[in-house]
Amino acid sequence: MTNNDGRSERLLGMLMDCAMNALMKSNLQKLEGQFIHLLSQLIAVACLTVPLAGQDASATLLTPENQQKIELAVWKYAIDRPLLVQTIEWFRNLTRDSREPTAIAELSRLEFMRAQLELDKKRRIQLFENCINVADQALALNENEVRGLFWKAAAMGKMAEDSGVLNALRMLRPMEKMLLNVVALDEKYENAGGHRALGRMYHKLPGFPISFGSNQKALKHLKRAHDLFPQDVITRAFYAELLLDEGKMDEARKHADFVLATPIAEEDAREYAEYVNIALAVIEKTGGAPLRLGSK
Repeated sequence: MTNNDGRSERLLGMLMDCAMNALMKSNLQKLEGQFIHLLSQLIAVACLTVPLAGQDASATLLTPENQQKIELAVWKYAIDRPLLVQTIEWFRNLTRDSREPTAIAELSRLEFMRAQLELDKKRRIQLFENCINVADQALALNENEVRGLFWKAAAMGKMAEDSGVLNALRMLRPMEKMLLNVVALDEKYENAGGHRALGRMYHKLPGFPISFGSNQKALKHLKRAHDLFPQDVITRAFYAELLLDEGKMDEARKHADFVLATPIAEEDAREYAEYVNIALAVIEKTGGAPLRLGSK
């Protein structure tokens, strides 16, 4: 273990001790609800981005044709589970003896989508564990595999969501580290998904000593996500809410109006409902009638 690792573990231990003391003195049930809701939002953002035209097709298995099949299954995963399962089986067989980390990490992405649809909690946790195991296979071949880092962080968040606030507290720092690696390696991946998730995390987490929330850091990451992908509805919703908390009502309203004016595809309607609700809440607090949904 390196000195840095030791210091990180001691720091994490200190944070956990502070968190435990605070939890014992506060309403545990209320704080747990806040953490679980935050994790739901952080991980939902991972599933809703549009396919990227710049996906790496240099790996043998990730031909343009294969990538297109994967993107179709991911896009329709919420309304066509059989297509998703069929795609997972096909690509698992294709990567069974592969040593291509990018291809294996794409399998972890598909496994994440399937776990998202599972209603049984015990089975859902098992599926997210499987997603992490697949991501670890990719990271064992290349520790800087962006897809592996991103989907492992996403699956860890969902497992924490299902297992309570104390596990959430333990997992947040490792998730932060992985997401920071993602933005350092490829900040555009998943429509700046790393920046977006970090921004939401810093905005919604409590500050020291309970956790490491910071509106200053949140503004940095959400602004960067918006600069990179100004049409991204999730980023605009999160950014609107943060700006409102910072007292920037006119800017917040502009982003909220954009969310409501953007047409939402049938495949995304269920998941995007939460971000529409965020925008509606911002508009209500800024004192104005919303634009007609999807009128942009």
